[in-house]
Amino acid sequence: MISVIIPVYNEEAVIIQVIDDINSILIKQKIKYEIIIVNDGSNDRTLELLNNCDDIILINRHINRGYGFSIKEGIQKSTGDLILIIDADGSYPVHEISTLINESSSYDMVIGERSGENVSIGLFNRFGKLLLRLLTYSLTSDWIKDINSGLRIFRKELILKYWSIIPDGFSLTTTLTVAFLLEKQKIKFIPIDYYERIGKSKIRPLQDFFNFVILVFRIVSFFKPLRFYLPISIFFLIASILRAIRDILLFNSIETAAVLLFIIAIQTLFFGLLADLIVNKHKNY
Repeated sequence: MISVIIPVYNEEAVIIQVIDDINSILIKQKIKYEIIIVNDGSNDRTLELLNNCDDIILINRHINRGYGFSIKEGIQKSTGDLILIIDADGSYPVHEISTLINESSSYDMVIGERSGENVSIGLFNRFGKLLLRLLTYSLTSDWIKDINSGLRIFRKELILKYWSIIPDGFSLTTTLTVAFLLEKQKIKFIPIDYYERIGKSKIRPLQDFFNFVILVFRIVSFFKPLRFYLPISIFFLIASILRAIRDILLFNSIETAAVLLFIIAIQTLFFGLLADLIVNKHKNY
């Protein structure tokens, strides 16, 4: 059973076509499925159009809560053991759903990687994606071309495992990718095209990127605490040594600042070791 979850916000121009295309593909697959539409406070004709659809499960919210919140609400409503998510703006090639489904039996998550022959991504977004890739590589040691693709299929039981760190905003997909990488889950990337979206983008580049940076460090501290705390501890340790050398050269004694920096370094390392012990103990259960 596959649960298709589509978060929707002001997509009157394309949502019905997306639903029809998905139905057409999944009927050909001859598999049991459900389509869950989460209307995230749309103020155009989206809700009116969705109310006339008989082949969907509609969750309607009067207040806009965000992309991630909508996905999570759809998952809570779902009955399938596999979750497939796709944007409602017509930017992802619906026919690639078949490829993702066919690969899903061998992997924990299959992602539509936007690296096909026809990819429409603006220069600013390309730069942002490069920064995300560099940051993710520094934390996970994996070079991922498309960390935040909105077309993917994954096992429901696994996202429930990470439920406490899944955000309500656009960084939900990024969080899933990083979490799966850190936990060594099996991921498959399928090259796909990516079209120019129909309608106005809901992404806030600077704010979403800033939130993502905070989120990545939060994820790493959750799964790999030492990878987060150890560099910080080393930084303060080096700073304390340099300050102590300076104090000795200038005053022939070690001042309070150097001692405080050393204490911070030791405390940070202690917190990292303690967190790592807790995480490893939790994994053993």
